[in-house]
Amino acid sequence: MKTYRAGNSNNPAGFTLLELVVVMLILTAMLGLVLPGASSVFVRNDLKTSARRLAGAVAYARSQAMLERRVQELTLDLDGGTFWTGPILDSDESDLEPTRKQTLEGEVRFMNVRKAQDEERSSGRVALRFQPKGLAEPAVIHLAGSGERVQTLSIKPFSGRCVIQDGYVE
Repeated sequence: MKTYRAGNSNNPAGFTLLELVVVMLILTAMLGLVLPGASSVFVRNDLKTSARRLAGAVAYARSQAMLERRVQELTLDLDGGTFWTGPILDSDESDLEPTRKQTLEGEVRFMNVRKAQDEERSSGRVALRFQPKGLAEPAVIHLAGSGERVQTLSIKPFSGRCVIQDGYVE
């Protein structure tokens, strides 16, 4: 009986064509199941990012108003696609500065802002005020992204909470 040392063999090592095809089919099936769920990781979603950043600015303005015990403003530049927060300044408080401007991502733009039932603006600047007791000026902000995608941000007056919804909501 012939014996072989470990690692030595007279038989050529390798895989058959059938084994390779089976492995490729299994990998293809697994990628087919995993890839659709992972595609959102690779595709940039500027509209959702901008909506979340704007909601963060709303929360920041409200918390700063309560913390500093002074009225804060969230200013939206509808034409420039920028927004920033800061206190309402008196003439002797020129040393206080607003936070840095933030810009909407990619192709995202402001569609319009409704502060009151009859006041809707789609250009210029809009200032939303937040009171020291946590009250917020009610508003509905519509953001438009690439294609037909729209998101609505609703600022609730008593809680100051910002709710983000897909689509155009009145």
